[in-house]
Amino acid sequence: MRLARIELSRDDVHKRLGGGIPYGSIILIEGEESTGKSIVSQRLAYGFLQNSHSVTYISTQLTTLEFVKQMMSLNYNINKKLLNGVLLYIPVYPLISDNLQRDDFLKKIMETRAFYERDVIIYDSLSSLIINDASDVKVNDLVAFFKRISAMNKIIIYTVNPKELPESVLTLLRTAATMVIKTDVYTFGGNIKNIMKIEKYNLASGPYQKTMVFRVEPKLGIAVEISSVA
Repeated sequence: MRLARIELSRDDVHKRLGGGIPYGSIILIEGEESTGKSIVSQRLAYGFLQNSHSVTYISTQLTTLEFVKQMMSLNYNINKKLLNGVLLYIPVYPLISDNLQRDDFLKKIMETRAFYERDVIIYDSLSSLIINDASDVKVNDLVAFFKRISAMNKIIIYTVNPKELPESVLTLLRTAATMVIKTDVYTFGGNIKNIMKIEKYNLASGPYQKTMVFRVEPKLGIAVEISSVA
């Protein structure tokens, strides 16, 4: 099975995820607000880019300038990738500020061909995009569409806040995913820690770490805690 590498010399996230992400993967990163979904997405995006994979990143949270600043603060320098088109960044925050413009995003997601021309497509967050349009029937169509795209050796990643969608829709999104990562935070010794748990990894090509405790450090990005090995 072909793997898309995400290796960076500064961390061992790629090893803990089985040595890379298999082509054809659909990855759900699920967690409530401020639990680390976006930082995990950003780390994966940068890892793909640094290993010669192209990425489309659709964000409901950051403008292009904010995204560049955020990535720079983590020493994830993506300026050249943006300029040469290897990274296509699409900020939809200005569009979704008006609820009246949000109702047809599911249709736009499936009809915008430019999104799917790159190797990896990241929606951060999908739940914010479809919150006003998330009927079971429409989301089922979206899931089927994602499966067709992933079958073309693409990787699709979507983040979801479970509080934004009904349980029936969450079930559809979880079932469709070949990999489910859940993010959370907890307090240990007075310090707040981030945790990601891999609850499903159908296409894993090698051993992977089911639980990773990590912190986010300026100029470093994700730093995986030793304690997560236990």
